[in-house]
Formats: sequence, structure tokens, C-alpha cells
Amino acid sequence: MRRVWLALACLAATTALTACSNNAERDKSVDDIAKAVRDLQSAMKDETKAVKSGDARDEVESVQLVAQVESNKLSKLSQRAPAETQDFADAAEAWARAVATSRTAILEQADESTSTAAMMNVRLATRTMDAEAADLHVDPWLKLDQY
Repeated sequence: MRRVWLALACLAATTALTACSNNAERDKSVDDIAKAVRDLQSAMKDETKAVKSGDARDEVESVQLVAQVESNKLSKLSQRAPAETQDFADAAEAWARAVATSRTAILEQADESTSTAAMMNVRLATRTMDAEAADLHVDPWLKLDQY
């Protein structure tokens, strides 16, 4: 009987340690993804200020470059993300790629329909990413209309 209790205690301890380890992995994954998203959001805020002042080209180029860098970073994060955060990682990566594509369309002075489609793709990707962040209870989280 004593061996049974000892075995159950070991099993409970192993389960608790695994759960803590999984939570730590999840939290690290969410933090890394959220940081990449915040970095790109910050560049987008600077771009918005520049547009209002009438000198946006440099900032649009900056957002394009930041989006490409963050997209690559998010791709790597997505590849190693735990299952629980996989959808969030994929959504953040898709959002960063959509931002990069939309800025490329702006810089290349694509026709109106292409630019509109690119911007709508950013909005859709943002909403998807926001939903995934909400599912994981990521806090704090800036939603589409907050940046």
C-alpha cells in the first residue's frame, strides 16, 4: 500500500512539474509573439504620425522593413510554438506578412484595387490575430482600433 501511495505521489509531482513547464513554454511563446507584434505596431504608429505631417514615405519604408523582419521572426516563433499558442503565432505571422505586402503596394504605387485589397487583408489578418490573442487571454493587448 505504501508503494502505491508513493507511486501516486510521484505521478502527481511529475504532472505538476509538466504543467508548470508547459505554462512556462506557453507564456514565453506568447510574450515573444506579443513583443514582435508590439514592435511592428510601434512602427505603424510612427507611420501614422508621419502621414498626418505629410512626410510618410520614409516611415512607410520603415514599416515595410520592420514588417519583413518581424514576419521572419514570427515564422521562426511559429515553427517552435507549443500547440496551445500555434494559432496565435500563425495569425501574428500572417498579419506581419499582410502589413509588409500592403506597404509594398503603397511604395510601388500599385493600382487602387490592389492597394485596397492589401489593406483589407491587413484588417482581416488583424481581426484574426486579435481573436487568437483574446482566446489566450493575452493582456495587455492593443486591438485594431487602438493603434
